Amino acid sequence: MYKIVVHPGSAHKDDFLSVSVLLASLDRVEAVYRREATPEDLADRFTYVVDVGMDYNEQLHNFDHHQDSLLPCAFHLVMKHLGHHERATLMFEWYGYMSMIDVRGPYRTAEHLGIDTGVLFAASSPIDGYILSRFSKLDELKRGDLFYALMKEFGLDLLAMIERKYKRLERLKAEAQVVPVRHLKAIVSTIAEDPKLSMDRYIRYLNDKLVAMSITPSARGEGWEMLRLGDNSSVDFRAVADNPEIRFVHANGFVAKTQTLLPLEEAVQLATQAVTPLESFWLP
Repeated sequence: MYKIVVHPGSAHKDDFLSVSVLLASLDRVEAVYRREATPEDLADRFTYVVDVGMDYNEQLHNFDHHQDSLLPCAFHLVMKHLGHHERATLMFEWYGYMSMIDVRGPYRTAEHLGIDTGVLFAASSPIDGYILSRFSKLDELKRGDLFYALMKEFGLDLLAMIERKYKRLERLKAEAQVVPVRHLKAIVSTIAEDPKLSMDRYIRYLNDKLVAMSITPSARGEGWEMLRLGDNSSVDFRAVADNPEIRFVHANGFVAKTQTLLPLEEAVQLATQAVTPLESFWLP
């Protein structure tokens, strides 16, 4: 039977995520304690000490980073221990920056990203704030507690999502097509289940600046969804809004949906009509 010890006081994403994936990964966890670590905790292999204790020792299951400025956040240390770090880095854009914020702080992270710090604060979620606030108020969590179950379920879902995204990326590499739409390119995928899953990872894998839209089955209703990528100014689906095959075009022109899954060649032709010809930019 395992125990987990994390720091008391204000909770952060680092300790919350660490505990969640440990609850999802360990066979039986008796309890989670939010307190300072004791020497006995640090010496006990059956006690996972996370984000507290001033010690990083994987064999003894101590995962603090505060004593060494070169270490990543505790969550990364735990994920490395569990064997998920490399795929999490590949699958989640937020993964690396989450550690940077925890280790270096929001101001240096914003400087690294080339943005104002206010942007980071504005992007913070009230959902995150509520959950972390609830975790902060607890001294311990035991099997059977609702919050224990929530954190374990969250951890299970996070680890499962890594594998789902990885497998989907490999499938996109094997099955997706990249087709021309005038002077640009479109990604075409016929995968109907969760059609947008890992599309951002596939776009990153392609690393092709000419890829400006995706054509996938719609996740809401029948038909194809044609989506502008990267806010490319050459793509505006309002140009095909009057076509009888189109059932929806967003008022800002970044997405359009067809009535049915018409033949793929016809969908690509429709998408092509939404691209402003290159020569139009040269006209006086």
